[in-house]
Amino acid sequence: MQIVSPARFLDGVVFAVFLLFVSGLGLFLFGEFHKMCVITEAKKLGMFSEILAKIFPFANNKFAFNLTHILLFAILISLLAMTHHPAQDALQAEAEKKAKKEKKESKEE
Repeated sequence: MQIVSPARFLDGVVFAVFLLFVSGLGLFLFGEFHKMCVITEAKKLGMFSEILAKIFPFANNKFAFNLTHILLFAILISLLAMTHHPAQDALQAEAEKKAKKEKKESKEE
């Protein structure tokens, strides 16, 4: 039995590159949102702008990220994507209950 399938290496590389792009794009968009709220539209937003600046304190109110941040955010995204959500169990239980009910109705006929 193989632990690693060499045929799946290309799939992993494609997923990793896609994940890095998604991670970088997410951080870039958050940086633009931060800049808009704290610098550009600060006077219009008032208290919200001050709260956001205090929650995310950056030097000179400039959001900066590098490759390390992108890699860590990509790892976080992949870990969150792999978790098991309780809604999956609820859907499975509902489908099994429905199938059991249909089987019971078909036996009665």
